[in-house]
Amino acid sequence: MIRTVHKISTVLVLGIGIVHTAATLLFYPALTESAVWFAGAGLGGIFVALLNVALWPRTPPASSWRLAGVANVLFLAWLVLGVSATPGGAQFAVAGVGALMVLSAFWLHASSR
Repeated sequence: MIRTVHKISTVLVLGIGIVHTAATLLFYPALTESAVWFAGAGLGGIFVALLNVALWPRTPPASSWRLAGVANVLFLAWLVLGVSATPGGAQFAVAGVGALMVLSAFWLHASSR
């Protein structure tokens, strides 16, 4: 059950990251500092989701748990800061999916010991 929750939330974070990065072209007609930061936020979501994909095998290496664990803690902190700075419906939805991915990863790790 928790493995399925983790996979679904990881795929959602990956999809949100892809859409966020692609939306940069719609929201920013020119390559500005704001456009780069906006795209970077989407790329960060893609990166942390791909690290979580490394946890999908039944027995991932210990290094995968460590790398994904650190990335997940940093991602969760970034989500909290993002929602604090710009509260809104979309931000809360993304933070909820991201938190679900992070918490399910830690739960998955705890249950695999």
